Amino acid sequence: MTSPARVSLLASTAGLGAVALHAALRGEPGLAVMGALSLGWGVLITTGVIFPWLEMYGRVVSRGPAGSARVALTFDDGPHPVTTRRVLEALAPTRHRATFFVLGEKARRHPDVLREIHASGHTLALHGDSHDWLHSFRWSSSVRADILRAAAAVEAVTGARPRFFRPPLGHTSFTTVRGARLAGVTLIAWSSRGYDGLRGRSPEAVVERVGRTLIDGAIVMLHDAAEHDDFEPASVRALPRLVALLDERGLTSVGLDVLLCDLAHSPSRYVPQKS
Repeated sequence: MTSPARVSLLASTAGLGAVALHAALRGEPGLAVMGALSLGWGVLITTGVIFPWLEMYGRVVSRGPAGSARVALTFDDGPHPVTTRRVLEALAPTRHRATFFVLGEKARRHPDVLREIHASGHTLALHGDSHDWLHSFRWSSSVRADILRAAAAVEAVTGARPRFFRPPLGHTSFTTVRGARLAGVTLIAWSSRGYDGLRGRSPEAVVERVGRTLIDGAIVMLHDAAEHDDFEPASVRALPRLVALLDERGLTSVGLDVLLCDLAHSPSRYVPQKS
């Protein structure tokens, strides 16, 4: 099933081409029309990159199936020897488990933390080898190589081969989708987020925002470390209240492998809630 965003991209591309062909055949530059269409096309393709759940460039899993009272708390940008361990400590006495989207370079730097994540029953996933802000502009072969470097770092320490990948910043292009497919991983976005990776964000603001979309099947994007390890993400202190919120709503956080099971590899699509 083709997403509406992908249909819009194809239609706008075809329209731009038709106008250009018409202008060329008539010997008219049509610069104003071409400029307006080009601007609109540029905005459209950028929107598809920034909001991966639109699935403009290919399939991205943004939420799990409803009906099991399960969600997935996911954490990006680790591991970190201090902040990641605080997340692990907060989850340890609870029934809730999470998914950690780790960076390959940090996994090599902190293998002991990686082992602790794995030993605690959480799911390990990939966030790239480095936090490359231009990841969505890389060739498919570069995306594949980056994912495989990160996967090798995780597997060397834990023996586990990660199945899931969330690109840096979540930005997703056609080459991101193709590179992930070549690497044999499933692209993951989110249906709920707390913007906890912003410096100065309060734990209260994180809990309030996540609470709006914390429903059955939600995939929640949080951070267990800052990109440059220079501050503590607000989710670290917000986590006890988020866990309490899960309990109040009768929801259990499980690893993505449990939430999605074989559905991550099926043709079914999950449409995220707007946050």
